[in-house]
Amino acid sequence: FQISFNRSLDGILDELNSKNLGDGGPIDVNDASADEADFSANLPGAKRGDDGSRKTRVEVMTSQVAFSSTGREWAAVSTEGLHVYSLDEDMIFDPIALTQEITPGAVQSNLQAGNHGIALLISLNLNEVVLVKQVLEETPFASIPHVVKTIGPEHLERLMQYTSKCMQNSPHLEFYVQWCLEILKTHGQYMDKHRNSYMRAFRAMHRSVHIHQNELKRVCDENRYTLDFMEDQTQIILDRS
Repeated sequence: FQISFNRSLDGILDELNSKNLGDGGPIDVNDASADEADFSANLPGAKRGDDGSRKTRVEVMTSQVAFSSTGREWAAVSTEGLHVYSLDEDMIFDPIALTQEITPGAVQSNLQAGNHGIALLISLNLNEVVLVKQVLEETPFASIPHVVKTIGPEHLERLMQYTSKCMQNSPHLEFYVQWCLEILKTHGQYMDKHRNSYMRAFRAMHRSVHIHQNELKRVCDENRYTLDFMEDQTQIILDRS
């Protein structure tokens, strides 16, 4: 697992550029300019001065590794920060504006207190699918417009992505469609002015709604044909009698 892509660090490149290689290794690492040599003391038998100075790059180091109890996630602490790896695709640790007050416990306490807007903001900051889905589904239907109004532009794209993702396998179709409608009604003008930033999330939300529309249309068509058949059979029985 590669823990950094910072090319200014040492040992990041998998293949070195052949034009920067010399007899003693990479030129950019062991290079000492002539200007520095002019100020060094002359050594006996040496054609040029050498004060022993060398240019070195900072090395990336990993100081600690920890594994989860399930064995499906593990984390590493390095000089580049905290890295979390998982075998599950829905486990994305990418928090924003993370502070000591932004915790899963704060999400649960605000839900119990009825502060659904604050709970949604905290869950979006933590960026955990389970928490965001819980807040979305525990928000009362009548409170959805008020909760959507508390969402700012910095959280809007994530809310749209989570809404479309949770809608895919959820039986609460009308509930999530209401979330989509309120998002568009409240933030539609802003998204239209910044459409490049929200086009990906909007397409994901539109795709989820379109998939459910096609499935619901197929079910409705089948029921309509069944009802037409039953009506025709009933009429035939009545005519015979």
